[in-house]
Amino acid sequence: MAYNIDKKYAILYNPVMNELIQILSRARKRIGLSQAALGQKLGMPQSHISKIEKGEVDLRLSSLIDMARLLGLDLLIVPRELTPVIQSLMMPASSGQEEKSLPEMLLSESSEELE
Repeated sequence: MAYNIDKKYAILYNPVMNELIQILSRARKRIGLSQAALGQKLGMPQSHISKIEKGEVDLRLSSLIDMARLLGLDLLIVPRELTPVIQSLMMPASSGQEEKSLPEMLLSESSEELE
């Protein structure tokens, strides 16, 4: 997979990473945690959390895992051919809901557990 880098702003454009960052940002907001509070828990300044959420820095895997865990989420890597099976297990049979990506479904499940 090729990634596009905006040289002027040094922003990494990776669709998968961008989706994960958005999920983390929405999870943070859903549990009522400010960027400053999340940064304090992670040992990072609020400005760095802001840059992560804007996609202005390339998030390290260890930071991604730490952020996800603090927000009540887990990362899971599965063989691609099993993704439809996992998605089907997470959706009610006759849900009538709009289709969501696997990360969105995982976020929905996790945020329901937090309530």
